Amino acid sequence: MSDGKWLHGLRQDMPVVAAARHVLLARLAPVRDRLPQAVFHADEDPEHVHQLRVSTRRAGAALRIFAACLPAKVYDKVRKKLRAVRRAAGAARDWDVFLDFLAQRQLKAPSVQQPGLDLLLGVAQGARLAAQQVLVQATQHPPLDVDALLQTALAALKMPMDNSATYSLRDMAVPLLTEQLCLLDQAAKGDLHNYEHLHQVRIRGKRLRYAMEVFAGCFGISFQEKYYPAVEEMQEILGQANDSHVAEQRLAAIRSRIKLTQPSTWGRYQPGIDALLRYHRRALPQKRKLFLTWWRDWQQSGAEEAFASLLKS
Repeated sequence: MSDGKWLHGLRQDMPVVAAARHVLLARLAPVRDRLPQAVFHADEDPEHVHQLRVSTRRAGAALRIFAACLPAKVYDKVRKKLRAVRRAAGAARDWDVFLDFLAQRQLKAPSVQQPGLDLLLGVAQGARLAAQQVLVQATQHPPLDVDALLQTALAALKMPMDNSATYSLRDMAVPLLTEQLCLLDQAAKGDLHNYEHLHQVRIRGKRLRYAMEVFAGCFGISFQEKYYPAVEEMQEILGQANDSHVAEQRLAAIRSRIKLTQPSTWGRYQPGIDALLRYHRRALPQKRKLFLTWWRDWQQSGAEEAFASLLKS
């Protein structure tokens, strides 16, 4: 299954339309290949949905990178289809992460917390089943034909306006990656105690990372072996922060509902629910602090400046 992060066969001097054809094929094919497993066999392995989510993210990033090579109507059609599947897979994946954490928590939680954790497990399993139905709806009603979308996109590819036929993949890479790096820098200067600002850093970092995967062949080995792992590490930190934020929001909503609708039994459930809620409320600022440490090291070590210079060399 051709769903690796690195793309082979791209050259920095490749005309951009040829590169777009190569990248879109390589990024949309895994979406097609992952769909049946994620839709019909999700209960066998949570990785099926996770890999579909990752594939749709990478396909969406490729589409965004080469948007100028597509008519607006075709771009919008493919983008909307991918977005619907990505969001549905994302919702299901978030519940898988929640369930996995609950299972780990139950193994070491004291007995007083177990009733609350058992209740959360039942709620989460019900929500996960509902999320799976949303994913089925997004891919089966009407049926999603990824091959047809791919062929439509490939047939519509054209040279971006105001660019000559010699416009190459590297010609596109330099300004695009430079812009993504600047946008990440701007986002990181915001008030990161506001979660929405921290989330914007995650989005900017994600777009930079996926663009780096497409353009890796345009630069030296340090691009792939030094700068990409650094950005990947940042994304891992921010992904964990997001997991805790999502869990906190869901736990707070469940807590309010159980307390309101089951006041006579709330005392049994409260220790487990409140302990988990406290954990995630502590985890988010810890991950924020870890990111700020990463960002300080990224800048003070000169890595950010060196990365920007590499793009211009």
